[in-house]
Amino acid sequence: MLTTEELIDAYVADVARLLPRRQRRDVALELTTLLRDELADSDDPVARLRAFGRPAEVAARYGQPPIAVDPADTRRFVRLSVAGVLVIWLLGVAAATDVVDWYWTYGLPAFWWPGFLVVAFGLAGWARRRWPDRFAWRPRRSAAGFVVRSGRIAAFAFYVAGTVVLVNAAWLLDQLGAAPQAVQALTFDREFAQLRGPLVLALLIATLVHHLLVTIHGRWRPVTRTAGVLLGLAICAVLTWVLFAGPVYLSPEADRTAKFWVAVIVAVSLVDLLIEAGRLLRQRAAGPLAPPLGAL
Repeated sequence: MLTTEELIDAYVADVARLLPRRQRRDVALELTTLLRDELADSDDPVARLRAFGRPAEVAARYGQPPIAVDPADTRRFVRLSVAGVLVIWLLGVAAATDVVDWYWTYGLPAFWWPGFLVVAFGLAGWARRRWPDRFAWRPRRSAAGFVVRSGRIAAFAFYVAGTVVLVNAAWLLDQLGAAPQAVQALTFDREFAQLRGPLVLALLIATLVHHLLVTIHGRWRPVTRTAGVLLGLAICAVLTWVLFAGPVYLSPEADRTAKFWVAVIVAVSLVDLLIEAGRLLRQRAAGPLAPPLGAL
């Protein structure tokens, strides 16, 4: 159960992230003060916050977004459009055979994604107007920078197990009595195992430690977001080096498959880093005078 202060933090965070960066700090401070007064004697703060309006609607009152789909959804629509097109383009770079093939197979067709979003956002807007109660605001601890410890602990266990299996795949297959061809296929190339492999492993371990520290603390801070972005950039740089520096596995088939998924991971990670960098900028923009709004 969230306290009234945490509910206000979560609601203001949801509003502020929809505003231009230059407005977020002032609006967050003004809205926090207003809501504290509104909810001072309330027995049902969630109902009061819902009556105040959806965060997108409140943000639209403060800002003047251009009209595209629902005005309150414009910023999110643009971000999703750009991110989706970039992901399709980056995946195409890994799969296309040449520039011409990339252009006709991925470059140009990627623009179907914004069209799909227009339809999706249009339907979402219609649904919100048709069934307003179903789309009423619900508090999210994550909006104010909190994390769900149970989910992160489960994810940590999964990542640790995955890392152990990835590093020892050939040995595990051998212990399970797999065919020699299968063991050979997942045996690392000698040069990869000497430098690139240990470096990738070190970054994976650093990421796991970072994940664990955030879980223990229970809330994101500017320093942990900064560390996460820097770790992500380092991993993307090293994985890009892995793509072009030589084989990963002795088996050519296993090597091609591994490098395809490495390319996918790099593309998705770069998009995630852009999102995380935006969160970090919003968090720093909140400034020291607004500590409850740490996730902005």
